[in-house]
Amino acid sequence: MPTPQDPMIDYQRLLNRLAERACGVLNVGRFVAEDFVVDGLGKSPTDFSVDVFVLYLTGALPFTGDEEALYHFLAEVMVHDILDQKRSSARKTTKKVPHLSGEIDDTGKLQIGLDDFDSGFSIDQLVEGDLFKERLYAVLKPTEPELCELVEAIFELNVLTPREIADVIGTTPSEIQNRKKRLKTFLAKHPFAAPQKRN
Repeated sequence: MPTPQDPMIDYQRLLNRLAERACGVLNVGRFVAEDFVVDGLGKSPTDFSVDVFVLYLTGALPFTGDEEALYHFLAEVMVHDILDQKRSSARKTTKKVPHLSGEIDDTGKLQIGLDDFDSGFSIDQLVEGDLFKERLYAVLKPTEPELCELVEAIFELNVLTPREIADVIGTTPSEIQNRKKRLKTFLAKHPFAAPQKRN
């Protein structure tokens, strides 16, 4: 009776065949089995083949038969798994994130991406008045000069998108996103950042 440790079965060959079958189901070439991932799942054809193989090795999919029969058995289980996951509600509700701006399409045209849109992050909506700005500048300048630079660009130059801010400051949009995260953390830790209650 074959077991997961059966010396008559070439497990590497079996895995390769399963990965090829997964590529066929996903309609991708075998050469991208490692890199191609299914949108919303983040799994490659190789991932699907390894998943079903691990189930077999751990005894979750008991089977008796030779290598060829085992391949057909595991391939059938894997195909059902792929189809089930592709139909899953989690995958259907997952949104693809637009590419970053600055990428060029096939026609050579500059594409619009995430960095070209206002992130919705607005300090003016969190606080009221010029007094807050002055207090914020006073705290940031000596301890967080990069965050101060970000705040000044937003307040004084009214630039909002990561790309616009990056152009003004002289850095990259991804660095601006990092600074915004740091600024949000900073504001959350300092009580003076909270809006004043009105009587």
